[in-house]
Amino acid sequence: MRRAVALAAALVLTPASAWAQDPRGYAAPFADTLETRVFPFFAMLRAADGWPPALRGDAVLGKLAADRAARVPAEGCAPSPQCLADAWTWTDADIAVVEARLRALAGDHRRGTALVGGQMRPSGRFARHQKLADVDLLATAWREAAAATNRVIAVYAKGAAPLYPKIDAMIFDTARPEFAEVLGAHGVATAALVHKDDLFFDPALRYAIGLLQMNGRTEAGSFRPLLGGENAAAVRAVAATDWQAQPYTALLVFGHGPEDGQSRTGVMGHIRMRIAADMFARGLAPFLIVSGGNVHPNRTPLNEAIEMKRLLVAEHGVPADRILIEPHARHTTTNLRNCARLLLAAGFPADRPALIVSDHRTIAYIGGDELARRNLREMGIQPGRLAPGPDRFSLLFAPAPVAFHVEAADPLDP
Repeated sequence: MRRAVALAAALVLTPASAWAQDPRGYAAPFADTLETRVFPFFAMLRAADGWPPALRGDAVLGKLAADRAARVPAEGCAPSPQCLADAWTWTDADIAVVEARLRALAGDHRRGTALVGGQMRPSGRFARHQKLADVDLLATAWREAAAATNRVIAVYAKGAAPLYPKIDAMIFDTARPEFAEVLGAHGVATAALVHKDDLFFDPALRYAIGLLQMNGRTEAGSFRPLLGGENAAAVRAVAATDWQAQPYTALLVFGHGPEDGQSRTGVMGHIRMRIAADMFARGLAPFLIVSGGNVHPNRTPLNEAIEMKRLLVAEHGVPADRILIEPHARHTTTNLRNCARLLLAAGFPADRPALIVSDHRTIAYIGGDELARRNLREMGIQPGRLAPGPDRFSLLFAPAPVAFHVEAADPLDP
C-alpha cells in the first residue's frame, strides 16, 4: 500500500509529459511501447487527426488489405516455412500502391498538416529526412516502415542474418519441422485477430510484433517510459539542479558486457566505472548516465545499465538519484545516440557538453574516424559533436537533435 501511495505521489509531482523520451516541446499522443518505438509511423497514422477514417474509407487501400489477407494460407504451403512468412511481407507493388494513396490523402491540407507538421516533424523520429517536402517525408517514412516490417519477418521468421548475428539472431532452427508448425499457428492466429477499427497495416504489424515476442526480442519495449521508473528520481533532480558551478552536464559511461554467463558486467566496465566515480567525486558533473542493454552473452537476462548503476551505488557511493540508466544500447553507435536522446529529453542544459568517460583505448576509438563512419553506415546520422576532453579518459559530447531519428531497420533498439 505504501508503495502505491508513493507512486501516486510521484505522478502528481511530476508532469505527465516529463515521463516521455521526446524532444522538448513534443508529447507523443500514444503510449511508449515496443510497437510504437519500433514503428512510430504507424502510431502517428493512427493518432493524427483525420487519418484513421480516411484510411478506412479508402477503396484502394481496402482492396489491398483484402488481397493481402487472401494470400495467407489457411493450411500448409510450399516451400515451408518460407512461404508462410512471405504471405505477410509487403511486396514492391504493395508498397507503391500505399505510397500513392498516402500522397493523395495528404493532399488535403488539414490532414497532411496534422500528420507531418503536427506529429512527424516535431517528434524527431524522422529527423534524418527533415529537409524533404512534407509529402516526400510521408512517403519516405512509409517505405521505411514497410521495409522494417519486412526486415523483422526476414530475420525472425525466415532466419535471415541480422547485422550482428551473434547477439541479435532468431532463436529457432528454420529447418526443423516444428518451426513450420509454430509459424503456421502464428499466421492463422494473426489472420483471425481482425478488428473493425483496423487500418491497412495492422495485420502485418501484429505479425511482426508477434515474431519479436516469440523470439524473446522485446528489448526495445523494456524500461518504458524511460524517464519514469528507474530514472524518475534522477529526472526530478535534473530539473532542480543549479548548473552554474558545473563544467559538464553528465558523465556518460558505456557498458562492456561479459561473454560468460556468471559475470554481471565486463572487466572493462569496472575500469570505466572507477574512472567515472572518481570524476564524479571531484565534481566534474552532477550526474552519470550509464548506457547498455541486454547484450552479452546472447539473450542474457542481465542489463548492463542496471548492473552499472547497482555497482556505482554499492561499491562507489554514488547516490542513486544522480544516475540515469540508458538500458537499450547494443553497440557503441547506439550508446552515443541513446545518450544524446536522454540528455535532450531529460532537460540537461544545452550550453555545456557532457563528458564521455572510458578507458583510454575506447576513448581513442569513440573519437576516431572508424566509429564516425560506422555511425553513418548503421544509423544514418552523427548523434552529436565530439571533441577532446580534459584528459585521455574523456571526450566532450554535445548531443544533436537528429539523434531522435528512429532507425527502423534495427528493431531491437531503433
